[in-house]
Amino acid sequence: MKLSFLLILTFLLLFSNIPFIFSTPNTTTLPPQLLSLLSLKSSLKDPLLSLKNWNANNGVSKDTSISLWCSWSGIECDQNTQITSLDLSHRNLSGNLPPEIKFLSHLTNLNLSGNSFDGPFPTTIFELPLLRSLDVSHNNFNSSFPPGIAKLKFLKTINAYSNSFTGLLPRGIPHLRFLEQLNLGGSFFEGSIPAGYSGLSRLKFLHLAGNFLNGSIPVELKLLTRLEHLEIGYNQYTAGVPAEFGLLLNLKYLDISQANLSGFLPVELGSLLNLESLFLFKNKFIGEIPRSYSNLKALKVFDLSDNLLSGSIPDGISSLKELSMLSLLDNNLTGEIPEGVGELPELDTLLLWNNSLTGSLPRKLGLNGKLQKLDVSSNSLSGPIPQSLCYGNRLVRLILFSNRFDSELPSSLANCTSLWRLRIESNIFNGSIPSGFGFLPNLTYMDISSNNLSGEIPKDLGYAMKLEFLNISQNNFESVLPDTVWKAPNLQILSASFSQLIGKIPDFVGCASLYKLELEGNLLNGSIPWDISHCQKLIYLSLQSNSFTGIIPWELSTLPMITDIDLSRNFLTGSIPSDFDKCSTLQSFNVSYNLLSGQIPSSGMIFPNLHPSSFVGNQGLCGGVLKKPCTSDRISIDEDNEVRKQPTKKTTASAIVWIMAVAFGIGLFILIAGSRCFNANHEREFDQEQKIGPWKLTAFQRLNYTVDDILECLTMTEKILGMGSTGTVYKAEMPGGEIIAVKKLWGKQKETVRRRRGVLAEVEVLGNGGGVSVTATGPQECYLAFSVLEKQMNHMGFVSSALSEYAYTLQVDEKSDIYSFGVVLMEILSGKRSVDGEFGEGNSIVDWVRSKIKTKDGIVEILDKNAGASCSAVKEEMMLILRVALLCTSRNPADRPSMRDVLSMLQEAKPKRKMSSSRNGRDENVPREVSGGGGGGGEDGHIVNPLAHKAGLEC
Repeated sequence: MKLSFLLILTFLLLFSNIPFIFSTPNTTTLPPQLLSLLSLKSSLKDPLLSLKNWNANNGVSKDTSISLWCSWSGIECDQNTQITSLDLSHRNLSGNLPPEIKFLSHLTNLNLSGNSFDGPFPTTIFELPLLRSLDVSHNNFNSSFPPGIAKLKFLKTINAYSNSFTGLLPRGIPHLRFLEQLNLGGSFFEGSIPAGYSGLSRLKFLHLAGNFLNGSIPVELKLLTRLEHLEIGYNQYTAGVPAEFGLLLNLKYLDISQANLSGFLPVELGSLLNLESLFLFKNKFIGEIPRSYSNLKALKVFDLSDNLLSGSIPDGISSLKELSMLSLLDNNLTGEIPEGVGELPELDTLLLWNNSLTGSLPRKLGLNGKLQKLDVSSNSLSGPIPQSLCYGNRLVRLILFSNRFDSELPSSLANCTSLWRLRIESNIFNGSIPSGFGFLPNLTYMDISSNNLSGEIPKDLGYAMKLEFLNISQNNFESVLPDTVWKAPNLQILSASFSQLIGKIPDFVGCASLYKLELEGNLLNGSIPWDISHCQKLIYLSLQSNSFTGIIPWELSTLPMITDIDLSRNFLTGSIPSDFDKCSTLQSFNVSYNLLSGQIPSSGMIFPNLHPSSFVGNQGLCGGVLKKPCTSDRISIDEDNEVRKQPTKKTTASAIVWIMAVAFGIGLFILIAGSRCFNANHEREFDQEQKIGPWKLTAFQRLNYTVDDILECLTMTEKILGMGSTGTVYKAEMPGGEIIAVKKLWGKQKETVRRRRGVLAEVEVLGNGGGVSVTATGPQECYLAFSVLEKQMNHMGFVSSALSEYAYTLQVDEKSDIYSFGVVLMEILSGKRSVDGEFGEGNSIVDWVRSKIKTKDGIVEILDKNAGASCSAVKEEMMLILRVALLCTSRNPADRPSMRDVLSMLQEAKPKRKMSSSRNGRDENVPREVSGGGGGGGEDGHIVNPLAHKAGLEC
């Protein structure tokens, strides 16, 4: 009796369109589909409230005959109001699927992709008998795949890409006779591919890439005769590609890349006449490229790179008229590039770097108007560069370095407005640099170093709006740097070493983004421009082995982020400015082999830890790490050891008398002469004041005092607050009770005038840009006003001029975000949280990092070994990123780079090792990227899978 009742009830629940209501002592039940949805909602964590409109009050209409849940988010119904599709993708959902989901008995499509589901795969899904499509990709389901998938006997599509499944591939899959698409890639499945998968006679799409699969590839897969897409790379197979794959005549896409395959390439693959994409890169294939591959007339993408292939490129490649990308990079290929490759009508990418190719580039290369990327670096190519490379104005990357090209640079390149990256270093290019590169709107990276270029450096390079990296080193220019060079607004790295540059360094007008400057090994002369202080982002400065004279500008010590300075092997004179004692960021400072004199700064954190070799070759330097006593030090030592002969009392008394007499006479003479000169000068200057006019007051905010109020304070010694390298600072109390700080600049000496230019330049900027007042906390408020007093007069040997001190305001905007980004970088690099007891009370990770970099082994302590710091190649990259993090966390917001600058610096710090990215032909949500290249190879590699082993850093 009970069984009969249950069968009737089940029938009514599953097949009746009329909502069925039954009662328990305290509960009124709901229609099964509504109950299923509400149970699902209550079981899921929904931080985005994407299921907000799943409301029971809207579940049934007043006439109880129409189900309104069909209008709920993610739900589709058939004409009988039965739910046929449930799409909950990309909602950041997590939690569990309740057993009540089985009441969705008419469901044919279930999409849970792009969420945060984890744990074991929910077997309740196996209770949906009519399911045709199941998508659980981009979640974190783990453990082994549970049995029971065979219950879904009508399944056509399974997409479980990018999860964390372990164990063997599901053994129940071969029972799904209607299956057309199977994607189990991007997890941790292990073992071999079941030969039983070959029984899926309707299968068109098979993706098993990016797991831990091993063993040999089953020959039985040849039976999948309807297969169009086969992607099983990023595993660790043995042996090679089965020759029987030549029977998969419907195949359009074949990818078995980075799979440890070996042996010869199967000649039989030349029978796949419908094949459009062939990826077999990063394996261990040997031998020549089969000539039969010239039969692949439908081929659009052909990538055999990163193997051990030898021989020449088959001439038949020129007959593949649909070919858009040809990548044979990093093999042992020899011979010439077939001339016909330059005539392929659809070719947009040609990647042949790191082979042993000879001859020249095809003469008609680029003439099809579609060429975008050309990388033939690290070969033995020679001859000229075709004028047609940028014929269609689509060329983005031109990478030709490390060859034997020996012509002049074609002028057409300087008109290629699409060009973004140009690397032609280490060739034998001659002639001059064509004018026009500076006007290319997209040019970001330009390396023309290590050639035989000569002549003038075009001034237009200073107008390049996006240029970030410029390397013209190791050429024979025998010309000056153009005075516009610093004006390129985004220039970050300029390397012009050993280029036979002559003349002086242009004044640093601009250089706002510059953080690395290399000018060593040239014939540059004159002094180092003092306005280098404008380069506020400068980290690295190398001016060694030139003919610079004059003093070391003290302004160098004011650069907020400077870490490396090399001024060695020049003719610099004077002393090392004591201001460097306060330069807390400095790590390397080399002034060896100059004409410097005086005491080496010895206080602070930097100079006591420098190696003596940084100062050798300067006979006049003393003290500090040289352990060479200065003159005053020797006198003190002599006195302590009583080496000097002690004078007698008689001699001492006699000397004192004579000294007092001489001093009295000189003093009397100065007093008389000085009073006469003062009267004469005072009368003359009074007349000049009438002609010159009054003092000039430039106010950058509303002031409640006058010039005369300030001038009264400039002669009162008790008002002196302190002295600096450019003048005296006075405390000035205004009639209204305000207290300001006023700075009176020193006199007309050459060095002082030079330094004062910098101060007045800042004043001019403030005058044009408005003003800001800053309140300083203390016993009493002191308003440091941006005001300027300037008078053109000489008085008692100095020019009277005053400048109030100023400070920056806190910028709480993008710069705050940049700071936060820098903190995140530090957390990643160190493996520590931003606030940790290890840093000390009140200190953050920023304080901790800054303290560590000042110590000998601080870098080692900062970088997390678990993140790869134990690998030298990775450590180098981490150190570069650490420098970016330090820039981002500069104490002064104005010193922090923009995010655009940060991205550019990170781009330059990108690893030279090959990294993986996705090329899942079906999954459009995974970005397509190109692997990076290093100095020994090209930059444009293959597009690869990021989920191969969920890999971290490799050495």
